[in-house]
Amino acid sequence: MEVTILGSGASILSPDRVLAGVMVETHGEPLIFDIGAGVLHRLTVSLPDMNRIEHIFITHFHVDHCSDYAALIQTLWLTGYSKTLNIYGPKHLENATKGFALIFPYLMDKVAYKLHIVNSKFRKETPNWRVTAFPVKHGDIEAYGYAIEAEGKRVVYSGDTAPCRELVQAAKGADLLIHECSLPDQFKDKAPHHTTPTELGVLAAEAGVRTLVITHLYPELIDDLANALSCIRRAFSGKVVVPRDTQIITL
Repeated sequence: MEVTILGSGASILSPDRVLAGVMVETHGEPLIFDIGAGVLHRLTVSLPDMNRIEHIFITHFHVDHCSDYAALIQTLWLTGYSKTLNIYGPKHLENATKGFALIFPYLMDKVAYKLHIVNSKFRKETPNWRVTAFPVKHGDIEAYGYAIEAEGKRVVYSGDTAPCRELVQAAKGADLLIHECSLPDQFKDKAPHHTTPTELGVLAAEAGVRTLVITHLYPELIDDLANALSCIRRAFSGKVVVPRDTQIITL
């Protein structure tokens, strides 16, 4: 199994990091999780043949997690996509898709697609992989994380969330936890719906994950990176990865 961090940044832009996106590739099949602005471009590096994409999972409908959705549809159309694209996400998935159809009436009938509404009982299983969803805590918006199981490995992707019991349970014993770490501890009051380094260290330790990848990184976190990592490691003794965009992690 290969995990590619397509976008590790957040809404305050960085020249080095685009917005949220992760690709898990197993048995030659790419699964895309979130598709924020810039992720489509990263895919030209990480997955030149986009015709291989059949499954996209969206954690929640904030712009930085879904803004390349329509752009991907257009790219697939113009490159001769011949499959059915399965798109998974919370209940606003239908409204978002209808909205794109209204704004871009030329576009949404160009590619065959099927919408799948995610809830706390969601599970998608094929002979090669299984994806389950779990609710996370991100203010008043409906949001989910995803657990991916394949090749005897387990990867958990948080999306955006404050620390929550559901995520700890979903990540128990995971080989890899990809978790947001948006801002340093001192910004907690300004970002109560996200996870600070200290909180993340406690969470990762409690879940007993083997490797932690921090993502959704604001410039303030990068500027304070050494201290942020120290805060994580107060509680968590496993491996911590600060990824670059398009970095591949092999399990």
